Amino acid sequence: MRLFVRSIIVSIPFLLMSCMQPQADVAGLKKTVDDFNSASIDAMTNNNIEKVMTFYADDATQLPNNGEAVKGKENIKAEMEKMMSMGMKMKDVNFTSVEINAAGDLGYEIGNYSMTMEMAPMGEMKDDGKYIALFKKQQDGSWKVYAEIWNTNTPMPSMEPPKEMMKKKK
Repeated sequence: MRLFVRSIIVSIPFLLMSCMQPQADVAGLKKTVDDFNSASIDAMTNNNIEKVMTFYADDATQLPNNGEAVKGKENIKAEMEKMMSMGMKMKDVNFTSVEINAAGDLGYEIGNYSMTMEMAPMGEMKDDGKYIALFKKQQDGSWKVYAEIWNTNTPMPSMEPPKEMMKKKK
């Protein structure tokens, strides 16, 4: 009986450890987020998307503001190239991480952005908003963007009917 009790007592710590989640690599994720944000700023201000594309998983999804979901790394790259070819020049871009955390092989960043852009016919425009980026740990141990969504804090233009419609009929 003593042997049985001892073996149970010795086994309990091993059983508890086997139930524990592996520690998430939050420090590695924070570094990846910082590097990704720097590469994103470079891509947006210098039209250099090659470096930023290395941070996306092959099966990544973008959920852009006012647009359809873009699925797959190659489609995300094509959308970025399309945006850059439209003549919009990003003059100033900033990302501020509000929260970064991970559990197991999934991590996330919640943040805010601000940017100043210029387009010839419209002049200079400013925007600020918020975003979430979901990162997934890859087989090689690196973190890659798996999904991201952003949206502006700028309110929609007023949808008041034209004044002609407001006149009362006699």
